Amino acid sequence: MSGKAIRLGKIFSNDKPVIVAVDHGSYQGPLPGIEDLPQAIEQFKKADGILVMPGMMSACQKVFASKSAPACVVRVNWGSHYCPGFQKGYGEILISVEEALSLGADAVICSLVFGGSEEANVSNISLFGRAFTDCRRFGVPLIGEYIPIGGIDRYQGDLEALARGVRACVEFGADLIKTVYIEQFNYLTKISPVPVLALGGAKTTRPLEAFEIAYQAVQKGAAGVVFGRNVFQATHPETFLEVLIAVVKRGMKPVEAEEFYRSLGGA
Repeated sequence: MSGKAIRLGKIFSNDKPVIVAVDHGSYQGPLPGIEDLPQAIEQFKKADGILVMPGMMSACQKVFASKSAPACVVRVNWGSHYCPGFQKGYGEILISVEEALSLGADAVICSLVFGGSEEANVSNISLFGRAFTDCRRFGVPLIGEYIPIGGIDRYQGDLEALARGVRACVEFGADLIKTVYIEQFNYLTKISPVPVLALGGAKTTRPLEAFEIAYQAVQKGAAGVVFGRNVFQATHPETFLEVLIAVVKRGMKPVEAEEFYRSLGGA
């Protein structure tokens, strides 16, 4: 087996992975739920992986330092498309894949910023290519992230644009894809020969809605999910994560999941 296969095996060792994203502070500031990230991250130990920014690794490394620890996913780039109001969509490498490995990464994530200005597109594709080359050299899984410019909260459901970005991530060498859940998610999994992970998006008004996203994504071919705000901004994040895992891995129905969550003290 290659190093990449071994690391992917860790992520998928417990069937469909549930990854918790806590990298929001780099583009949305200290959101409620992750103001004190080193303390909050302890609630997510049952996840299959946790997505963090490189600068938080030293403060949060304890959660990854055990035999049963979640896989560590480190973001290696940053893009202006995460921020509302930015239209040109420029991305930049933040750290090298080698540096991410030195921090303890089991996988890295690199976003493909696609659809902004022509100059930005060329630069971003080159950036993604460098990440692919380094991941292949060091045996590290590359998660390709595609979120339309303007961010997930402003996405209007353009299937053609989303499919183009997802397929581009595959064509450029991603081992996994992280992207927006839409009703036609089965089409996105159809056009991708590599596993596709559905992201949770903005905080929903009810737990039921978040569980519905996860359930429907899996039914439509998602290999797993990457949830952020719906986990760390839940009234009881650790409990919410436990129920989310039941939805993704055991097929618990959303209504049953919400009732179960409430029976455990969630709201």
